[in-house]
Amino acid sequence: MAKKTGLPIWFAVSTGLILFFGNILAYRTPLQDILTIAARDPERGYIFIVPVVAAYLAWLRRTRIREFTVRPSWVGPLIMLLGWLCYLIGGSESVMFMWHMGFLISIIGGIVTFTGPGVLRPFAPAFLVLFVMVPLPGSARQLMTQPMQALATSVSAFILDLSGVPAVQAGNLITINGVTVAVGEACDGMRLLVPLGLVIFAFVFSLPLNWKMRSALIIASVPVGLVCNVFRLIPTALAYGYTPAIAENVHDLGGWGMIPLSIVILLGLLRLIEWLDIPVSRWRLVTG
Repeated sequence: MAKKTGLPIWFAVSTGLILFFGNILAYRTPLQDILTIAARDPERGYIFIVPVVAAYLAWLRRTRIREFTVRPSWVGPLIMLLGWLCYLIGGSESVMFMWHMGFLISIIGGIVTFTGPGVLRPFAPAFLVLFVMVPLPGSARQLMTQPMQALATSVSAFILDLSGVPAVQAGNLITINGVTVAVGEACDGMRLLVPLGLVIFAFVFSLPLNWKMRSALIIASVPVGLVCNVFRLIPTALAYGYTPAIAENVHDLGGWGMIPLSIVILLGLLRLIEWLDIPVSRWRLVTG
């Protein structure tokens, strides 16, 4: 149970719920826009599972509610004001990223208003993952996509050529058996990189790892994602070059296999680190 504040706990909870649903109502337009983007764009369908992941991470940390005192704070309204400014400026200047961000900031401000800022630290992973709901701007997506396309194409062509399969690379194109395969946005890993990072984030914060190991695994999600994407591209390119009838199926199956493959790789990394006797947990067991 949370520490008492002098106010009935039901009053604090009721106030929080009113603020939460009040913010949902006040910012329903950017929320509806986020959900519409997720429904229309397959690459952003992961947005629908973000609240589920946030709720899961919060549930895992439910006992940490004892670590802070439930005390209404003026910090919450300041955070809500910041959210309102982002919403206002983003809407007036057509900066959709700020417009969407304002909604989430205001929601967090409403929670802090009735609990106090002490809730942010023990439940930080749940709050941070919520920001994945904000769709990335097109310029940011292109900045990430272009180097990923070039790297995935070069590595795949190199491995194919090293394996004895004649593969000719020209930019983001690979020619195999006279068939040119374009490594476009659907094959550069961008579609699954964000949900992959989301799954890895939930994975590392579901285990009692120390902060160094968690940071290392989160950073490793990018190269792990690229490695998984190369494993997807090679059979896809071979299928287009030699068995085009099943190429689309190979492409789709490879995409779905990236996330479980990445988890297997990360688990393997953890086992390797433990084998090297490098501490990965917050608590080191004493044996012998």
